[in-house]
Amino acid sequence: MQIKKYTGKTMAEAMAKVKQEFGDDAVILNSRQVKKGWLGLFASQHVEVIAALEKAPLAVKPRAATKPVAPSKPVKAPTRPPQQTNESSQAATVSTSRRLPAALAHVESLLASESFRGETWDEAINELYYTTKSVEVVERYVRDQIRSSFLAVPKPKRYMMLVGPTGVGKTTTLAKLAAHYKLEHGLSVGLITTDTYRIAAIEQLKTYAEILDIPVEVAYDFNDFKRAKQLFARKDIILIDTAGRNFRDEAYVEQFERHHDFSETSLSLVLSLTSKMRDMDMIYRQFEPLPLQSLIFTKADETSDIHAMYRMVRESGLPVAWLTDGQEVPDDLVAGEPDRLTNRLLEKEGWTQWTKQDV
Repeated sequence: MQIKKYTGKTMAEAMAKVKQEFGDDAVILNSRQVKKGWLGLFASQHVEVIAALEKAPLAVKPRAATKPVAPSKPVKAPTRPPQQTNESSQAATVSTSRRLPAALAHVESLLASESFRGETWDEAINELYYTTKSVEVVERYVRDQIRSSFLAVPKPKRYMMLVGPTGVGKTTTLAKLAAHYKLEHGLSVGLITTDTYRIAAIEQLKTYAEILDIPVEVAYDFNDFKRAKQLFARKDIILIDTAGRNFRDEAYVEQFERHHDFSETSLSLVLSLTSKMRDMDMIYRQFEPLPLQSLIFTKADETSDIHAMYRMVRESGLPVAWLTDGQEVPDDLVAGEPDRLTNRLLEKEGWTQWTKQDV
């Protein structure tokens, strides 16, 4: 394992250095604020991050078993019946034929993606295009179809809890939300973390809390959690970070419900847009028994398409509370308004007419 220390003026700068050298597989072991200067003079605050990278095991190619080579025999090419040849040719023609006119190739490309598989918009699109001869009208139709799938987000409750697997960006998202509610809405905010499995997660949250001047409490058990809630009794918003694996344990969830009323909590499942669609489906099924109220998608800046969120919204029937597209706190946070999400999705697809609007 390689272990190395990085420093930067901000957490984002230090993390960028980690990512540049170690890539996405880096593990953050610790982070803290340090002062850098010459003999104590002109010292300024920096963020120090200790990161590690597990070296990948060498791949050993299995040696192929040696088999005696049989003397080759002349092989006669099979004769294919004429009718079978025609059927194969017709099938190939159908599979490669266009469903939409050439001018709508970008629309067809989007609909051919896994996220839009099963949508039956072809007939309406063809009719619209041949009636109007307008690509813009077709794009407007597709945009309206996508937008109608994004639901309005209910008003957040006093407790906001993020759940999801490790590595999807829950802690960073929590810091962005804390900064958002404190700096943009002037609310008093408290942070509670129940993710005590990873020291780095606690240290990372403490670093953010110190920078934002927001109190943070670490809950190692339900008594700590109850005490933290009492300490934050006068706070406007309490944001709660969690360890993903806890909430896959039914006994833990039942125990949690005895100590906390989920009816006064906005519970959001955090999903990374860099995940494969199959993995997203599996994660959602794992957390589906919880009283989820919304989805939060992260790492939009690390992928060339974000239309997976359309599929997950259709699958779950949940609104998207937030979309994050970078490491900057409190920036890089997009509210889950249906218009903004739709425009951001089409912007990623290169449908430039939608980028002129507020995205």
